[in-house]
Amino acid sequence: MPTTPVADHLGLEDVLDRVIQLGHHNGEDEAAPDHIRGRVSVANLMDRIGERSFGPLMLVPSLIALSPVGAIPGLPAVTSVVILLITGQILLGQPHFWIPAWLGARSVDAHRLESGLSKLQPAARFIDRFLLSARLTWLTTGPFFYAIALLCFLIALVTPILEIIPLGGIPPNAALVAFSLAITARDGLWALTAFAFSAGSVVLALHLF
Repeated sequence: MPTTPVADHLGLEDVLDRVIQLGHHNGEDEAAPDHIRGRVSVANLMDRIGERSFGPLMLVPSLIALSPVGAIPGLPAVTSVVILLITGQILLGQPHFWIPAWLGARSVDAHRLESGLSKLQPAARFIDRFLLSARLTWLTTGPFFYAIALLCFLIALVTPILEIIPLGGIPPNAALVAFSLAITARDGLWALTAFAFSAGSVVLALHLF
């Protein structure tokens, strides 16, 4: 079995701050070419987070999909594709993550991204302070790590379909966020929480089909 990638041990607020700062910078960068001014691309996000950071890389698109920014038409599909690629490469044992140029060029309005994620900062601060720590770490390493990657792959596969149901994207995206937090902080309690959200996604999928 391939070696489990090492987590960056970033807090949820740290990850949010990185993306919000990127959105602010891109939104104010008057020197940028016209076609990218005021936009944040998938490639920008990956560069900001780091191509070896599995937890944060999965956390950012799932947070975006769960936030008010996720209401932008077509954006949940893009975030799902990003997660599919990241988890797929984990399962194949790739040492770092790669995305095709066409996906890296997909972008969102920088000010809208900054505004939407800023609304999550108080909750992120609370989660970091009171709800996130190294617990049940065995649930986030070894075979369990790859089980989580496989579950996230499957969830990302069905999430665009569940978006058909009003608010149907909340349980699967919440599961992805919880799994990402579990991996990033080596917190198995969040993995258990993610399993509960995953069960909710299964119920929705069965209802839909």
